[in-house]
Amino acid sequence: MGYRRFFHTLPFWLALALSGAASAVERTETVECDLPDGSGFVLQAKHDWAMPGDFSGRRGNRDDQQDFTVDYRARGSARLVSTGASLAYRPLGEGTNLELLCSRLGLHQGQPGTGSSLRMPGEQRFWVPARTGKAGFDTAEQQRIDALLSQRGLHLMGSHGTLAMRQGKLVQELPLYAADAPGCTAQDALQCPVGAVLRLTSGDRGDTWQAASIESTPYFFKTGVAFARQAGLARPSARSLSNYRNRDDNDAKPSEKP
Repeated sequence: MGYRRFFHTLPFWLALALSGAASAVERTETVECDLPDGSGFVLQAKHDWAMPGDFSGRRGNRDDQQDFTVDYRARGSARLVSTGASLAYRPLGEGTNLELLCSRLGLHQGQPGTGSSLRMPGEQRFWVPARTGKAGFDTAEQQRIDALLSQRGLHLMGSHGTLAMRQGKLVQELPLYAADAPGCTAQDALQCPVGAVLRLTSGDRGDTWQAASIESTPYFFKTGVAFARQAGLARPSARSLSNYRNRDDNDAKPSEKP
């Protein structure tokens, strides 16, 4: 009787063993990035996590990793407002990835922003321009900018930058660092001092942009100061740092929330 029962249920156990999805659950990793005024951003990235007993043969426990969605939380409020932006996923237990993620976000001229969207003065929702200056470069403009940067010995700091309204105009600044700055490498952009910015300005809320220029007197950054120490940047909350620092990303029980 026992053998009959075993063979009767064998197809079910074979299907379970061959299907990773049958023993996986969806999890969400959350990062909180604090702003100087007490407000902050909340980043959330979903993925599938294979539970113990998964016989699918996968080398890792994580699957279907999604990017971070970015929401904003006003000071003293628990309500989350979508910023319309997302950030590429970075393993949170590795190096300075928490700091890198949060440094993409900031508060400039009293306006919280993501570099590609911002909350306009007096408004609650985030506004996403039809395009930002950098995204609108054509080939000729990109070549002109590359030539300017080469002549000045400057490099862009990866994808970092800010977008804010200033004196009625939409301004985008992308921080630059000198190629010969001591102890500064492209892999450690947070420690590079800002040497100048690539500035773009729009008088019609981003529909058209003036030609980009290199400026040694930024509006939103301080030259000579390492990017990681710039005012206005979002920084990982103490709770997020405690949750993820020195954490093994292959832990069988990853925390869903900090």
